[in-house]
Amino acid sequence: MAIGNAMQRIPFFPLLIAASLVVGWFIPSFYDWTGSDQSRPSPLIGQFAIGMLVSVSMFCLALPWMPSPSPQHANDPAAPTRFTIRTILIATAVVAVLLAAVAKFPLAISGGVYAIVWCWVVWTLLKFRHYRLPTAALLACLYCPYAWIASWKGLSGMMEALFGMAVGLPAFFITLFAGRLMGQHFDGLTWLSMLLTALILAVGLWVIRQGPKLTIAYCLWVLLVSVSGSFVLNALVRI
Repeated sequence: MAIGNAMQRIPFFPLLIAASLVVGWFIPSFYDWTGSDQSRPSPLIGQFAIGMLVSVSMFCLALPWMPSPSPQHANDPAAPTRFTIRTILIATAVVAVLLAAVAKFPLAISGGVYAIVWCWVVWTLLKFRHYRLPTAALLACLYCPYAWIASWKGLSGMMEALFGMAVGLPAFFITLFAGRLMGQHFDGLTWLSMLLTALILAVGLWVIRQGPKLTIAYCLWVLLVSVSGSFVLNALVRI
């Protein structure tokens, strides 16, 4: 009982917001501390990456056995969401149509999807007070790992390009890998980074309605991906 009460008092979502901001702000300092350069990455980078991956995995695996940090969430009539066969069929048809449209008009469709998802974000923040903090934590895990950009002096000549990338920054790491498989540079995949970011955000909004444990786990994985992308971007702008 004492452990359960302690878990419920831990401000998980404010901690996620603070951690995202602190980590994002000190990405350049961490890069300098490792002694890395463009031709010789430090072994510490791989060790830290493995350490974060293992830590997040172990914490997420332990979450089902931990007391719920927010027991009142169970009384929320909007959660959890249940799927029927009809819902799945409709969703599959919508995805198929969306993919076909993206193939013809990638930037326009991706931008439209991104805008729709953000309307969902705003609607969630305005309508559901109990979802505001989890949603803020999700947004922080997506964007705050790139906080160092605001103070990076070497980006004065790249601000226009970065402004165009900003909407898809949370998916920067994933888009880089996709670009390699597709044989394209990141600059030509703005539509993909925008679409992936919208997808990550949309899934996160759905996860928030499923309960605090799943939300915390999802936010941690989102944070891990964003931190990886932020570190890679910081290394690239030093070239």
